[in-house]
Amino acid sequence: MKHRLTLFFVISFLLPFSIWAQVLTPGTTSGFPGTQNPNDRNGFPNPATQNNQGKSKGPQKSGRAALDDSTKQVYGPSTMYYVHESDVVNSREMKRRVDTTLSLFHRYLFQEKSGFLTANLGNDGTAVRNVFFQSPGSLGTQLGYSVYSPYAFLSDQVRYYNSKSPYSEVEYNLGGGGQTRLNFNFARNVDSLWNIGIALQRMVADKVLTDAAFKSGEQSLLGQWGLLLHTNFQSKNKKYRLLGHINYFDQGTNDQGGVKLSKTLTADEALKYIDNTAILSNSFSQSNDKFIKFHAYHEYVGWKGLQLFQSLDVENRTVKFRDKAFQQSLTDGFYPRTYIQYIQAPTEDSLYNENQWSSYSHQTGLKGIYKQFVYRTYLKQRYWSVYNPMNESKLDRFENYVGLWINQSFNKNIDFTAEGEYLLASDYRLKASFQSPIFQVSAQRISYSPSVAQNWVYNTSYRWKNDFANISMDEISGGINLKSRFIYFKPGITIQRISDWVFFDSLATPTQTKSDIGVFRTSVDLGGQWRKFSWFTKVYANTQTGPDVLRMPNLLIDANLALDVQYKKLLYVQFGIDIHHQSAYYADAYQPALQQYHLQNNYQIPAFVQIDPYVSLRINRVRLFFKMSHANYGLLNNNYYTAYLHPAMSRVFGYGVKWLLFD
Repeated sequence: MKHRLTLFFVISFLLPFSIWAQVLTPGTTSGFPGTQNPNDRNGFPNPATQNNQGKSKGPQKSGRAALDDSTKQVYGPSTMYYVHESDVVNSREMKRRVDTTLSLFHRYLFQEKSGFLTANLGNDGTAVRNVFFQSPGSLGTQLGYSVYSPYAFLSDQVRYYNSKSPYSEVEYNLGGGGQTRLNFNFARNVDSLWNIGIALQRMVADKVLTDAAFKSGEQSLLGQWGLLLHTNFQSKNKKYRLLGHINYFDQGTNDQGGVKLSKTLTADEALKYIDNTAILSNSFSQSNDKFIKFHAYHEYVGWKGLQLFQSLDVENRTVKFRDKAFQQSLTDGFYPRTYIQYIQAPTEDSLYNENQWSSYSHQTGLKGIYKQFVYRTYLKQRYWSVYNPMNESKLDRFENYVGLWINQSFNKNIDFTAEGEYLLASDYRLKASFQSPIFQVSAQRISYSPSVAQNWVYNTSYRWKNDFANISMDEISGGINLKSRFIYFKPGITIQRISDWVFFDSLATPTQTKSDIGVFRTSVDLGGQWRKFSWFTKVYANTQTGPDVLRMPNLLIDANLALDVQYKKLLYVQFGIDIHHQSAYYADAYQPALQQYHLQNNYQIPAFVQIDPYVSLRINRVRLFFKMSHANYGLLNNNYYTAYLHPAMSRVFGYGVKWLLFD
């Protein structure tokens, strides 16, 4: 209740700023543009088809009704657009539009938005992992404490708007287990060349396991804040362009460790109950991940074939974990060992882990366009450091990179891309891809450094200083696109070879394999549309060779069936159902002291099917959904684990609303 009141006050505080900005903007009127995609049945209404173009029929109306009939609708989804930084960096003239459809609007949880290719600890906002192995996005040494990072604003997904009029977006979702999310976005043009904006997100969730704090009425499991300030500018002659943002993130979690088992309560039996006791039942364990990042990109177009560009990045981050009931948790077997007699913890009987991370980098280079050929070459320099206050020691490194990216477009739909990046005397990436309407194929070779968490940890229960070799990976992937008027069929394949893989064993200690791991994964994306029905099914079949230290399910299915209904061009309704299936496998356990998923050989997570019926609506500018998650709970199966001893949410009801304002 406390969290809901907090969110209510936040909404009450933020909405007046949006309304105030609209009132002070001269010459703006409400409504939507006069054009829309004719194939978009869930899009905003076309004012050209409305009988409210200023000609009154019947007696003259007064008040708001008269204003609505006579006001010309100017601003809307088609009068504004946004770009990602990659569009500008790669010299691609793209105008991305805000989504106004009902398609998958009901998928509000993080793992749902990923197509169930990620998993957590049962609640939205908890530690995230990928279900299938993915290559890293960046070269060089990373901190390695990254299970909460996906919830933050991602730099490559920041939207840089040209909104013309003030644009506001308010989204509020509430689900079972206290899974509550508030998103607020606002952007406006200072003038025709300069746009500024702000994005705010707040997420909270309640505990699903019983501990001491839960019994005393404190149900909060986690709280998260995200704040993004962004701006973009282009000179009048279009020679100079600037994109920049400041990104703040703060995640706090009261870790529970999973379900506490006993001789009479096995892992299978625990799935029958919703009032299980937590392993860390004393409520003395807490994680915190906080960072602030500054990023700027600017470019100068001297000639079309010769342009200068530069990006700057500064990051400061602190990751902490503390368990004040360390000795009890050690006795229960949650931690493997103790060094408490050798080092002084911040408080008595405490496990404490902290890392203070800083990094500074710049990327400077040349790029250009010649006909349909685009190139980019650069030099990148990066300095990072990490400080551990437990032993007052520090690691740091200065890194130098060189890179090249080229793209050849043969026509509007066919192009070839190749890129390479090299961290001197260490990491490298080579990648090439070909895209066409019929098929796509890509291949890459990558060698990257182990993370700080894999090489260096020093705290009360875990301690190591390793010098692991680089991890390397070869990957080939491709797919075919076949479609007709009512149906599409997209088979695909991914082949990966992973060498010198670093994993965390059953005691959460890092180990490097000496044998290669082979991954062979096929996929089928099948769907279509007929009259008012639309549907899709995505199937992933995964097999592996080599040492069994990279655990993934053999089969994953994600499906959706929807029926669209329209009522008098005013109300759009979508009735639908989601079906998700995952095969049995030895899913990883989670160690919060290290923010790491690690192997476990005690229990094979059973296969499961989850069914989620829903209804989504759009009334003018407002979209809503109502959803029953895991409606089959207790029918096909009791429940399932998203990670070892972390049960999924049982049958819960959720709803959400999203409101777009264009003036």
